[in-house]
Amino acid sequence: MARFLPTLTTITAMSFAVIALPAYAAGPYDGNWVIDAPGVGGAIGAEGEYMCPALRLPFQVKDGQVIGDLHRTATGTIEAGKTSNSAPVTGSVSSDGGVNVTWQNFHATGRLSGAAGTVGWAGECGPRTATASKVGG
Repeated sequence: MARFLPTLTTITAMSFAVIALPAYAAGPYDGNWVIDAPGVGGAIGAEGEYMCPALRLPFQVKDGQVIGDLHRTATGTIEAGKTSNSAPVTGSVSSDGGVNVTWQNFHATGRLSGAAGTVGWAGECGPRTATASKVGG
């Protein structure tokens, strides 16, 4: 019995070490995504009718957190990328696919399922709905 005690102690210690290690497995929604929103019309200011352009915005989900940067160009369109005037896109994706994202004063919510989903928000042109698609592996 005394010969087995060191082995049993080692196995027990290794078991506790494995339990204490953090999990680094990717979540089901981790990866690169794009949001595609069609153009919509809406009245803005004294200019009358204005057509909000279609948008294609990439973002990343890592460990359930939404990561990205967006900025407005001189023409008013929104583009992805980190610049001196960009603002971070922050938010989360829950284990059931629920999405909550904020960028500047915009708040989007939606649902992902597998490699697709829908996201909606209210903007200058009123409510918008977009499709989300996972890109790559």
